[in-house]
Amino acid sequence: MANKKILLINWRDIKNPEAGGAELYFHEIFKRLNTRGYDVTVLAHKVKGMPDEEVVDGMRTIRIGSKFLFNYSAFLYARKHQKEYDLIVEDLNKIPFFTPMGTKCKRLHMVMHFFRKSIFREAFFPFALYVYLMERAVALFYKKENFLAISQSTADEIADMGIKSKWTEVVEPGIDIEYFKPTEAKANPPVISYVGRLMKYKNAQFVINAMPRLRELVPGIVLEVAGGGDYRAELEKLVAQLGVQDSVKFLGRVSEDEKRDLLSRSSLFINPSFKEGWGINNIEANLCGTISMSNNVAGLKDSVVDGVTGLLYENDDPEGFCQKAAAVLHDHERLSELEKNAKERALGMSWDAMTDKMQKVVEKALL
Repeated sequence: MANKKILLINWRDIKNPEAGGAELYFHEIFKRLNTRGYDVTVLAHKVKGMPDEEVVDGMRTIRIGSKFLFNYSAFLYARKHQKEYDLIVEDLNKIPFFTPMGTKCKRLHMVMHFFRKSIFREAFFPFALYVYLMERAVALFYKKENFLAISQSTADEIADMGIKSKWTEVVEPGIDIEYFKPTEAKANPPVISYVGRLMKYKNAQFVINAMPRLRELVPGIVLEVAGGGDYRAELEKLVAQLGVQDSVKFLGRVSEDEKRDLLSRSSLFINPSFKEGWGINNIEANLCGTISMSNNVAGLKDSVVDGVTGLLYENDDPEGFCQKAAAVLHDHERLSELEKNAKERALGMSWDAMTDKMQKVVEKALL
């Protein structure tokens, strides 16, 4: 029997310099599906210096259109080539591609998360309004479509936005359980870490603002910030204003090995984002023997089981955050128990296990 052909549409492919968690998610799962009786083609926007077409980990990767207008290019490509594919998988990330309007083949729509009103905290008003309205349009143009969410929070959000899906299934991101493991001893005095893009909505400023109080509660504590982004200059300015230059280190973009070392030597991994679909860094930290303290928001509250595998805090209560962080850092027995629970849970979330779940969803979408 011939392999089923899948067209996967996403703004960025895994080799894009701006690739993040969403790209890692679909790449790791679909490259495995590509060896299980499916032929996967990835469609993404062009990147200067990269070929318009190449094979990446066995998957044909096609790059068309510009970074900002890729949604129009992708729509036209899907409409023109739809008969070549058995299934179109569309990643609804920020701006939809409106494939239900232009294609008649089977479709599956992946959702990491919707920005909703949080986009207004991140982008200039005209662009933020454009993204907001585009997301709202999903409820109008994606009725009775098949949806895939990366967490139960995202599945709930799909329903909450008034999107009348045919069905919605959940497949969480996987993790490389062989690679992520402790590689360094815990730092003393303790290190807490942030790993992610330095964007306003990622909210690293919350942790930096907490550092003066945290230093009082945990003498010598250091925050190490890994990642790049257009908000770094603002964060550096904030560090200077607060006078915590000796307690906050900016590491810039780090390699996977450097990230693993950082997660290992950290006593707490802080995930302060306003909006996530899941929070894969939380699980990476767990495998490195480190619990996450995460903002109590959709997605992050799925990847952290509060009081069992990590801790959740309220963004509007910085003093509560500091007290909770200090308490667990001073209670070595409790911290050790949380670390053990977190690691056990994370070991069950391999990419192969998640690919098994995705295969069932893809088979359902092909019916």
